[in-house]
Amino acid sequence: MSAEDVALAEARASEARRRLDGTVERLQTELEPRRLARVALAEVTEGGERVARAGADVARRNPGVLAGGATLLVALVTGRQIARMFGKKKRQKQLPSPQDVASSAERIGS
Repeated sequence: MSAEDVALAEARASEARRRLDGTVERLQTELEPRRLARVALAEVTEGGERVARAGADVARRNPGVLAGGATLLVALVTGRQIARMFGKKKRQKQLPSPQDVASSAERIGS
């Protein structure tokens, strides 16, 4: 190997180190926890806004379906309270009398 080849190899190695250092710096910047949190928050916020807009558009186009769904949800959540309000009480299971439970031999002896 000549001195020229060695110098060329050192120059290539130096350039490769410089590129690698730049790549490492970019990765450190990209993967900084605060930056990642900001990016994630922005994406979640943007996604939430899109979902809210789409939901509002659907609600404007179908108000009856929205009202029916809301009514159903309220009924499911507060079903027992509504039933009590209208006087429907849950039937209590009556306990069997001792005579019903006693075996036929016990009934004959009494």
